[in-house]
Amino acid sequence: MRISIISFTKGGSVVCGKLVKRFRELGENCGGYVQKRFLNELQELPGICAVEEPVGVWSGRMFADADALIYIGAAGIAVRAIAPYLKDKMTDPAVLVIDEQGQFVISLLSGHVGGANRLAARAAEILGAVPVITTASDVRGLSAVDVWAKDCGLILSDRVLAKRAAAELVNGGAVGFYSDYPMEEPVPEGYMRGQMCPVQVWVTVRRAPDADRMLSMFLPEDAQILRLIPKILVVGIGCRRKITEKQVEQAVCKVMQEHNLDERAAGMIASIDLKRNEEGLCAYAKRQKLPFCTWSAEELETVRGDLSESEFVRTITGTGNVCERAALLAAGPGARLLVRKHAYDGVTVAVAERDYRVARQDKTETAAKE
Repeated sequence: MRISIISFTKGGSVVCGKLVKRFRELGENCGGYVQKRFLNELQELPGICAVEEPVGVWSGRMFADADALIYIGAAGIAVRAIAPYLKDKMTDPAVLVIDEQGQFVISLLSGHVGGANRLAARAAEILGAVPVITTASDVRGLSAVDVWAKDCGLILSDRVLAKRAAAELVNGGAVGFYSDYPMEEPVPEGYMRGQMCPVQVWVTVRRAPDADRMLSMFLPEDAQILRLIPKILVVGIGCRRKITEKQVEQAVCKVMQEHNLDERAAGMIASIDLKRNEEGLCAYAKRQKLPFCTWSAEELETVRGDLSESEFVRTITGTGNVCERAALLAAGPGARLLVRKHAYDGVTVAVAERDYRVARQDKTETAAKE
C-alpha cells in the first residue's frame, strides 16, 4: 500500500515519524512529509522529507499517486485540501486525520473500498490511539459487502444495489446470500446463507439465474440480485490471419451473451503460439486489460477430453482444436469447459472455468508463495 503522511506542527512531525517508521517496517511503501524546520529531528528516519508546497497542491499530487493519505492536524485542513480532487468512492484513496498528539485516528474518506477503516485501526494500534470509525455497518458490527467482495477479488455487478443491501442490514432487514462455488470464507456478517430475501447477494459468473440453478426456484418475483463476480473464466480463441479487434470482440461478446456469462468474469485470453503477435487478438487483450497467454501445438495436444477436433485445423496449426485446448490448459488443473467451440466471422471461441473456491486474496497469495 502506498501511504503518504503530512504533518504541520512539531508535535505532528513526531507522530508522522512514528507512523512512517512502523509502516515501513511492516513492508508498506510509506513516505512522510514535514515542515522543513522540523526535518532535522527526523533526518535519521528513512522515508521522511520536507514539504514546501501548499497542502492543496500536495494533496492533488498525492491523490493521483497514493493509496492512502494521512493528515496529522485539524480535520478542516484535510477536508479543504482534498475537496477539489474527490471523484468516486470506488477510486478515491483512503484519507485519515490524526490529531497532533496522536490520540485519535479518524477514518475520513473511502472507509470501505479504499480501506480507510482498516488503516485507521492499524495506525491507532501503532500510536496507542483511539480509532474513530463512523460508517454505519462498522458501528453495528456488520460486514460491508463491498469490502468483503474486494478482499475476495470479486467484482460488484451494481454499486446501487450494493448500497441497497447495506441499507437493508443497517435498518434491521435481511439480505440473502448464495454462492455457486464452495466457500473458504465465512459469509459476511449479517447475510443469510440459503435464505431467499428481496435483496439477494449471489457469487457467480452468470448474468441471471437460469432454470438449472436452485437460486432461480426460490427467489421472490421482485427480488433484486447483487452479483459478486469472480474473474475465473479463461477465453480460448482461435482465428484466421489479420483478424480485427472488432471481430474478436464481437465473437467473444456473442458467446458470453448466448451462454449467460458475464464478460467481467473473464480473467485471461489464451491461444496458440502462432497467434502471439496477431494484432487483433493482442489489441483486444490489451483493451480489456487481460493477460494473453499462448501455447505451442505440442502443449495443446497434451489436453485430453471430449474436444471438437478438426483435421483442417490440425493441418494448419499442428493441433485439432485451438480454442478449447488453450482455454482448458490456461485454466489449470480441475478446470471445466463451460462453452465448447463456437465460430463467428473467422473467430473461434471457447470458455473454461478455473477450479475455484471463494477465499480472501491475501490467503490465496500466501498459499501460492508457499
